[in-house]
Amino acid sequence: MTESTPIAVDLRVLELLASKLCHDLVSPVGAIRNGLELIEEMQDDEDAGGGPAIGGFLGEAVKLIDHSSGQADRRLRVFRLAYGVAGRDQKGFGDARAAAAGWVEGGRTRLDWPERVPNDMMAQRRGVVKLLLNLVLLADEALTHGGLVSVAAEGGEDKGRVTVTAAGRPGNLSADAAAALAGTVPAGGLTPRTIHAYLTGRLAESDGYRILVSPESTERLVFSAEW
Repeated sequence: MTESTPIAVDLRVLELLASKLCHDLVSPVGAIRNGLELIEEMQDDEDAGGGPAIGGFLGEAVKLIDHSSGQADRRLRVFRLAYGVAGRDQKGFGDARAAAAGWVEGGRTRLDWPERVPNDMMAQRRGVVKLLLNLVLLADEALTHGGLVSVAAEGGEDKGRVTVTAAGRPGNLSADAAAALAGTVPAGGLTPRTIHAYLTGRLAESDGYRILVSPESTERLVFSAEW
């Protein structure tokens, strides 16, 4: 197994990651707050002698809170594995697969990640679960109008490859994201939109993986990680 290589992280990288996390969470958390405020307003109206329509509005508010809290929970589960320490030491793909399924739930992207792909032996390789989840997120980013993200793998712990295919229109990686993934852009040139690609590339480097991005057509993009 390849030894991990220490990677220096610029303070700006941490700031951009924090910006991305806040951006992705502010919408569902804000919706939860709006739902609670709506309930408070309806309770005030009821105390003032409001009509029976209040019950219907209350039901809609509860649905909003339930949907938004579920969305926030699913996003936090992804962030924990994709960016946190927990993801690097995973010895199975089940949690990552479930997190990825939750990430696309309710959106325009579908996920095809078979239960026994990759195999259990591959999961023993340090960092592969974390990297694969990040590649799935990168593929989803490439499908700006939705599509299908599919996962495949071959090999084992010592030698292998995981493949994530983004199929849809358009199915491409922006030039800025591609440069961030390759590490050819300085930290000062990164943005909240490219920080995920940058971190994915650096995570791969730290654990000895080689990432390849192969555009097969205008509607099909293949990410692969080899070791």
